[in-house]
Amino acid sequence: LGEMDERDGKMSASKVEAVVLCPAYLQANQKFEWLGDRSAANEGTARHENEENEVPIDEIGDEDRRKCAIQSRKALQWCRETLEIHGVIEREARLWWDGHWSGQLDYMESDGNRCFIADYKMLRGDHEPADKNVQLQAQGALVVKNYPNIEEVFLALIEPFNDPTYTTISYSREFLLKKGEEFTKASLDALKENPKPVAGAKQCKWCSAQPFCPALRELITSKLLNYELA
Repeated sequence: LGEMDERDGKMSASKVEAVVLCPAYLQANQKFEWLGDRSAANEGTARHENEENEVPIDEIGDEDRRKCAIQSRKALQWCRETLEIHGVIEREARLWWDGHWSGQLDYMESDGNRCFIADYKMLRGDHEPADKNVQLQAQGALVVKNYPNIEEVFLALIEPFNDPTYTTISYSREFLLKKGEEFTKASLDALKENPKPVAGAKQCKWCSAQPFCPALRELITSKLLNYELA
């Protein structure tokens, strides 16, 4: 609830892709409550907090959480050494784009006109790699919007249970500002009256409106009607 209050009901970087794909996503998730299991999300939050608070490894009792912390910190250090970056570190900083939408960055390190961002995916499973990850683009856009001196942003998606444990990409200031404008338009469209619902695998996966969405119902019906048995 506190995080929702901090976002003020507006789009967050982690939901940018869903909002771009489905303009109705934001309002739908404000209207309906998530009915699914939240245990995985709660576990992911606990693992994030270990990194935010830099909890010593020997103080992490759970084996999976300990492995998660070890692998995450190794990946982070490898990235920092490769970039030869030694700057000002911020953890869990929330940045805004003109009050329209925001993002909370797991790890941000600025060094001169360069910035390094790392986003943790602490649970097992597949995620879009850094070079295709819209959430990372949104986070990078927020950095260049709020830090006029930053000219290049290096981004890493850290997945401690995957192989490889991290993927990376870098973007110029110009590219990220352009993406930020695109995301801002999507955020404004999402707040208009009666935005259009658009069903699809990515945006529907974690949407609270699944049981009530006419677009999803139509998509499922269409798939069933056109399904052919092998």
